[in-house]
Amino acid sequence: MAIKTDTSDFFFFNRERLYALAEEYHDRFVNAEPYEHVAIDNFLPDDVAKRLASAFPGLDDINWRLEGPGDSAHSGDRRVEKVTTSDEEMFPPLVRLMMMQFQSGIFCNFLDRLTGNKFLLPDPNHYGCGLHSTGSGGRLMLHIDASRHPNKRLSQQVNCIYYCTPDWQEEWGGNLELWDEDATRCVSSIVPKFNRLAIFRVSGKSWHGQPFPLKTPENVRRNSLALYYYSAEEDTEGLGYSNFVRWKAVSEHDKRTPLHRVKGVIRDYAPTPVINSLAKFARKTGLNFKR
Repeated sequence: MAIKTDTSDFFFFNRERLYALAEEYHDRFVNAEPYEHVAIDNFLPDDVAKRLASAFPGLDDINWRLEGPGDSAHSGDRRVEKVTTSDEEMFPPLVRLMMMQFQSGIFCNFLDRLTGNKFLLPDPNHYGCGLHSTGSGGRLMLHIDASRHPNKRLSQQVNCIYYCTPDWQEEWGGNLELWDEDATRCVSSIVPKFNRLAIFRVSGKSWHGQPFPLKTPENVRRNSLALYYYSAEEDTEGLGYSNFVRWKAVSEHDKRTPLHRVKGVIRDYAPTPVINSLAKFARKTGLNFKR
């Protein structure tokens, strides 16, 4: 006897719709400058997007981890700075189900068709990703991503960021900026518009960030779901495995202390395996070099 389940409150990706989107946006993705990327509006049905936004946890709802703007001194104020969680047990039920959909076979096949990759792998453990939230005045320095997965045979290839703050106003800032390979010029800027999905290629040249402070009202936060996808066949740009983020100061807001400058010199000149070991030691001992 079949077990009947009420799925009226669930949402599942539709293969036909996603594959049609992949075909529609493929050329735009592969031809984008400064590197492959695309932004797809109205990605989820309107009612699903609104329910997801309502379910997104507030600052006092869960045990967020303070991340801050990157390799720069900051206030330490969770109401301002970027906070994150990768612990799925802290995800509200609807958010948790949506994160599972973003790791589904249908969605991964959509990414393969969109990007031209084969067999992109999701990360159900959300290493370095998950839920992100930034308050008024918060920012994120320009950076190149680490190879976040602990399996050194996997290389991070594609990032997806789904924006879920309703009624986002463009004058609030918070754009995802994509810079050229020398990190000297912003070439493309993606507004974190509600129900927009940003997808971009990760490489040793993919400088990106939100380098300027948000100008939102105090009660409005820049909320997003972030997911990373990997390949077991490619070494991104031939850089080898690196478990540390490369940061770049590009504005007067990037106030680097002497310690930050020392870290920058080490990252620029030390062999990657040495930096990997130092980064691993810092995380293991709980050292906080961000403030």
